[in-house]
This record gives sequence, structure tokens and C-alpha cells, in this order.
Amino acid sequence: MNMSFRLPIALQGYERERFEIVELDDESFAARQIDFICALYGRAEYFRACGRESPIGDAFLAGIVNMLEALELNSPDEAQGCLTRLQQIIDAVFAGRIRTMKSGAPGI
Repeated sequence: MNMSFRLPIALQGYERERFEIVELDDESFAARQIDFICALYGRAEYFRACGRESPIGDAFLAGIVNMLEALELNSPDEAQGCLTRLQQIIDAVFAGRIRTMKSGAPGI
């Protein structure tokens, strides 16, 4: 497939590279997601070796921010809907922790 897209500013050093975009079925996409999560944990290990205070959170946050920025740069019309759904998912996944934090008790 011949598709072009813009990269987030943190990845601008790769802007001249060409990336092959291929259609992925559910199984292939799941495998790529697993590879991505493994890469994030690998990045966290690097951050840990560098003495970062929150290496896993830092690695995942960088990945999430780059994905969201790529979405906004390339599909701004879809970005708002995606962010709305993402906020709903975050609220649901972390509901217990958010309620605990709001009540003044320490988070889990």
C-alpha cells in the first residue's frame, strides 16, 4: 500500500524514511501490539538503567503521546472522537483508583 503519514515531532528525525503500510487482520494486529508492548518494557529497562524515577510510566507515556500526536497530525477529524472514547476507557479502567484518590486516601 502506498500511504504517507506525518510523524510526531519527537520522531521527526525519521521523517525521510519510508514505512511500509500493510493491511493487518486481527491476529497480525494483536501480534504487533504485543511487539509494541515488549518494546515499551524494553525502553523502560533502559530508563531504569539510566536511573529514571518511573521508568515504566515514562516509557508508556512516551508511546501513548506519540500515538496520539500521530493521530492528531494525520486524522484530526477522527482524533476528537478517539480521545473522547479514550477518556471514557481511562475513567472505567481507573475508576476505583480515581475514587480512592478523590476521597483523600492514597492510591493503589
